Amino acid sequence: GLLGARDYRKLEHDVLTLNSSIFIPAYAEAIWLCHMNSGNTWPMPHRRSTDIFCKIGDYPVKRSGKPVKNVVELVVDYAVPNIADYVVEVRRMQGSEVLGVIG
Repeated sequence: GLLGARDYRKLEHDVLTLNSSIFIPAYAEAIWLCHMNSGNTWPMPHRRSTDIFCKIGDYPVKRSGKPVKNVVELVVDYAVPNIADYVVEVRRMQGSEVLGVIG
């Protein structure tokens, strides 16, 4: 969705695909989850604060273990200086068009 948004669809973006099975355990203590796109205020603005983010262990789940609300955004405190260790593929994108692939 973001790549096709009005303000971004004509720009080129590098989209990283990560191996989440090793990335998430490595950064679990620094990862925060959110049920909404925290930067989107259109078409209906919702309250934004740091309270919309939860650590993995605090994210609300049903008895089945499934999230009460789907995770829409994942952020990591500060940085991931060794991101290359987790990258499976890099796609250069413009809108929905793949311009090139590395990996």
